[in-house]
Amino acid sequence: MKLKYLIPLALAIWWLPILSGLILGFVTSFLEREHKKGVLTIILSSLIASAFYISLAIYVLKVPFLGNLLPTFSVIFSIIDTVIATLTFNFIFYKSSYSTITTDGMYTEFYVSSREEIEDRLKDLLVNCRDPQLTLSEDKISVHRECSGYIVDYEMIEAGKNKYKVRLQVKKKED
Repeated sequence: MKLKYLIPLALAIWWLPILSGLILGFVTSFLEREHKKGVLTIILSSLIASAFYISLAIYVLKVPFLGNLLPTFSVIFSIIDTVIATLTFNFIFYKSSYSTITTDGMYTEFYVSSREEIEDRLKDLLVNCRDPQLTLSEDKISVHRECSGYIVDYEMIEAGKNKYKVRLQVKKKED
């Protein structure tokens, strides 16, 4: 978990209603590479920042104009910001891909809803390829394809309801 980065960020921006949730969700979606850890990180950093700002509103800040409404607004906006951060994280996390390029090839992770979506995303890459060799296990499908000049391997792992994590590796074919 990237709490050492996200707790200070949440504390610094939590006083900005709605915008803080967007920023925290956006940053978390790029720092965390696992969905469960990302949601847990958002919830923990949001709770810490919310507790700080709510206690600040209750015990330190006295605004006669607002009366007792400042703590109420703090609670309401903390809940709204936590929900917005989680929704932003989910949206960006499932729409992003992570890639690493080396001298041997490329490694990429992304999320899809079906196997057909994988084939659609990879149709330009899978030109002049042999038929796929499938390996099935309980929660994973592994596909190996040999193409002209390179090898394409990918795993499709169940990552939630109608979501699959794809780990794609493209390597040079050794002659």
